[in-house]
Amino acid sequence: MVTQDTLTTPSLPSTRTLLLNNLVAALIASALMIFLHEQAHLVAGLALGHPSTVYSFGVNHLGSPSEADQVVMLLAGPAFSLVTGVLLQIWTPLRRRAGFGHLVWLWFAFTSVQEGISYLCLTPMGAGDTGMAAQLLGLPLPLQLLALLAGVGGMFLNARAFATHMARHAGPDPYRRNAMTLFPWLYGMIISVLLSIVYLAISPADVPAGNQIAILAAGTAILVFAPMAHIFSRAVTEVPVEPLRLRAVPVVGLAILAALVLGNILLSFGLQVG
Repeated sequence: MVTQDTLTTPSLPSTRTLLLNNLVAALIASALMIFLHEQAHLVAGLALGHPSTVYSFGVNHLGSPSEADQVVMLLAGPAFSLVTGVLLQIWTPLRRRAGFGHLVWLWFAFTSVQEGISYLCLTPMGAGDTGMAAQLLGLPLPLQLLALLAGVGGMFLNARAFATHMARHAGPDPYRRNAMTLFPWLYGMIISVLLSIVYLAISPADVPAGNQIAILAAGTAILVFAPMAHIFSRAVTEVPVEPLRLRAVPVVGLAILAALVLGNILLSFGLQVG
């Protein structure tokens, strides 16, 4: 539970306001990121001439695609997420507004990068997009381990980049920093995993056990860069504070989140395209 900090800084939002806004923004961003990630798989499949069934947690390419086509379709999602996330971390057009939309932008950018590097970590396990692609390619184990190391390194780089935003928008106070990092990750992880269980449970799709594990693991890891940002607290002591302008309750954000959850529930039953 987040407690109110004892050092009051009027120009900064309260810990409760920071926590609620960041949690809702993180959940919206995660849902949007996963949706677009799956659309990248879908577009790759359609471009190669393979109709597909889209679910909230994945895409099932119909027919009998060649191994080469399968590799392209598998890697399209992580590649899209990684490239998109890096670009949106560099370009932050809503920063001056410092509102809820800026938070959604930040969380989308960082969860996108986290998605790509998390799949790299799964490569030697043969699970997830990169793991299955590595198996199809017959990638030697040393290269798979290299992908794992690159993923772990990427997690720390992602956390280091987020630490700047933590210092900028939460200031030096540890309670506010936790409200922007630790607690959105903790509560967001629980909510994300529970929603994934619901989506998998109601879906008629036959999802292999390895893929189910990868989906649930993604729910635990997708926001982990946020608490990891504390590792780099000393490196961001000179970052100027830029207070966010947030409502105590992000009503519009909650409505958007509810719509996304409902959409994912419906999409869990599958939508054939192509």
